Amino acid sequence: MHTLIVKPGYKVLISQVYDPTDPHIDSDVQFGVTQALVGAFVRHDEPDPAGTAPWYSLDHTYVMERGETVLPKPPIK
Repeated sequence: MHTLIVKPGYKVLISQVYDPTDPHIDSDVQFGVTQALVGAFVRHDEPDPAGTAPWYSLDHTYVMERGETVLPKPPIK
């Protein structure tokens, strides 16, 4: 899951969380997968309020650094 998090007074955070069941997680060619970036995605088989099933949830904590809030200009490189 890719994220771009913006909060005034903090540096913009661009990150991603990896699924531990991905068959390629141990062969990441960019060596970017660390334990802190592996999420515990939880499958829910009962419908959510909109009637969607199955659906997944993720409880993940992001830590932001205080600083100037500057959005990147596309394309992000």
